[in-house]
Amino acid sequence: MKKLLYVTPHLSTGGLPQYLLKKIEHFKNEFEIFIVEYSDLSPVYVVQKNKIKDIIPPERFFTLGEDKFKLLSIIDNCSPDIIHFEEIPETFVEKRIIRQLINKQDRGYFIVTTTHSSHTDPTTLLSHPDKFILVSEWSKQKFESAVDIPCGIWEYPIEDLTPEKDKYKAELGFDPNFKHVINIGLFTPGKNQKEVFEVAEQLLDKPIKFHFIGNQAPNFETYWGPLMEEKPENCIIWGERNDVSKFLQAADLFYFSSVLELNPLVVKESLSYKLPILMRKLPQYLDSYDNNNLVSYIDGDLIKSKNIILNKLGYDV
Repeated sequence: MKKLLYVTPHLSTGGLPQYLLKKIEHFKNEFEIFIVEYSDLSPVYVVQKNKIKDIIPPERFFTLGEDKFKLLSIIDNCSPDIIHFEEIPETFVEKRIIRQLINKQDRGYFIVTTTHSSHTDPTTLLSHPDKFILVSEWSKQKFESAVDIPCGIWEYPIEDLTPEKDKYKAELGFDPNFKHVINIGLFTPGKNQKEVFEVAEQLLDKPIKFHFIGNQAPNFETYWGPLMEEKPENCIIWGERNDVSKFLQAADLFYFSSVLELNPLVVKESLSYKLPILMRKLPQYLDSYDNNNLVSYIDGDLIKSKNIILNKLGYDV
């Protein structure tokens, strides 16, 4: 098998590590996979990191310390056929390292780059790979119109999964006399949990519980700290979990309040379990969810969102 070395900026819980985990699961029988975690951001938020370590043998998993130039010796020792940067290298790798990797004479490896940000401007990049692998059609179109480099897509899949709703409602302790709405994501302004709190407050008189899965990182405490001080009684905070799929199966509705996305994985995971979703219609989606009867679009109008929730859960509006 050819050797594939992924260089990831970090493996702290989030969309990028989850996307990488899914790729590793998909390609583990086609490539001999190596992982380099460039920075260890947290010893706590490690859901995907632990799952990746369950797949990749320890001798093929590396976390860099202060000496980032160790990346070069790792590459020399494992002699990869492909080096795949899971984000634009110049956003997290020292420029001297990038120059040595890209400009190396007679290098025996092919360089691939991905980006997980809708704000990445391909016209400003200081160095180019041999190929871009993008996460969505929108991102591919953006890059193809700007750079003369081959571009492909590896898109996170929507699977055909059968939820075990009653089983996981009981396991998670969901009150059977209530309907249950979930929100998944880090507590940040972009994920916009504040909106869900405000809608939940309007529904305190209804048998509906709102569940929030996702960590409250210290660097975003100015956002989530004030929210927690005025949390409605019908909102339950679960923190970071390594069993998100159980919540997707147990829930009756997914409220995706995010205002800033590229190709959100949790939407695809929800649709895999046939879970109804409230979400914004963002241009990055290229209308791909317009004909999905599980998707209801919201726009920040709290009354409208409340009424959609009531309708979807079978209550009078």
